[in-house]
Amino acid sequence: TLARTEFDYAAPDGTTIHGYLTKPSAQAAENLPLIVLAHGGPANRDTQAFDWWASFYAANGYAVYQPNFRGSSGYGYDFRTAGRRQWGRLMQDDITNGVRALIKEGAVDPARICIAGASYGGYAALAGATLTPDLYACSISVNGLTDLMAVLGEGARSSEYSLAYWQTQIGDRFKDESAIKAVSPVEQADKVRVPILLIHGKDDTVVPYSQSKRMEGALERAGKTVKLITLNGEDHWL
Repeated sequence: TLARTEFDYAAPDGTTIHGYLTKPSAQAAENLPLIVLAHGGPANRDTQAFDWWASFYAANGYAVYQPNFRGSSGYGYDFRTAGRRQWGRLMQDDITNGVRALIKEGAVDPARICIAGASYGGYAALAGATLTPDLYACSISVNGLTDLMAVLGEGARSSEYSLAYWQTQIGDRFKDESAIKAVSPVEQADKVRVPILLIHGKDDTVVPYSQSKRMEGALERAGKTVKLITLNGEDHWL
């Protein structure tokens, strides 16, 4: 039977970061291969309830870590808003430091760690591969955001509400351009050292399919290993 337990750790600034670890069984050996599964939103959250992605991976022998990084819901207003304009920074650090805590405990094999996720989680997976390229053995982005400047540009063309939302989340596309590009996977493709798998619904109306196409192109131009699987007729929600 699968074992799903809370895994919490103290971030360097003392903030408690909550999360969940699913293992093939309560008696599963240490030094397991790990899949880091980042949630979307980014203001969603994972709970101890049944999760079909985590359960599927654990049933196939993997440990699965699901961190509720800053910006997640369920821990109060201050915790949720602490993720604003922290894409690739504090939010990603919370994921990274959780993985390092698991390594320190001996729970997972540091040479066999993959980071995956959908939507914002897809962004986090690619941020992991570009910003901490030595930590992961592969990265899987499902319907993920890859080009943050394009996201802001599309928001500006959509509506004032959409632009205001994305500026609150990511930053100002003019004033913060260099800082945004520094954490935008499509701009950091040359940093990748591991295979990348992109999966995207062709009819996604939340995160455009073009986001994954841009990432595929950037990785190919950088000479990296990438595969894009297009899901024809699929939307954002699989």
